[in-house]
Amino acid sequence: MLDHLRQRVVETLASSATVTLSTYGPAGLQANLFPCEVTAEVLHILVPRTSDHLLNIEHSPAVVVTTESWQLRGLAEVLPAAPATLAIGRRPDAQWCKVVRIAPERLHIVTVGRLGSSETIDIN
Repeated sequence: MLDHLRQRVVETLASSATVTLSTYGPAGLQANLFPCEVTAEVLHILVPRTSDHLLNIEHSPAVVVTTESWQLRGLAEVLPAAPATLAIGRRPDAQWCKVVRIAPERLHIVTVGRLGSSETIDIN
């Protein structure tokens, strides 16, 4: 990926502190709002250990993550432990959660308030 596109992806993803994670699998279609953090162009989401999202990700890692200004398609992986470099891993509620790493594949950016203004970046 070109450097200016990589920077655009990082800046766009980092603009949000919470995202809606959508998964599908044995627990059915799930969509919930969770805190997140970006490192490089990788998105990390803090998901409660009791969430049906974790079961769905085990069976089908394809996910969609959204905010009001962007939509990300990617592959999810439940990490065994939160990386020490992530601030979300130090939140008070982190002890009851798992960190889900999203490897992005395609980012669709919508300019809020401007109909028809959008941009799609293929990441792989």
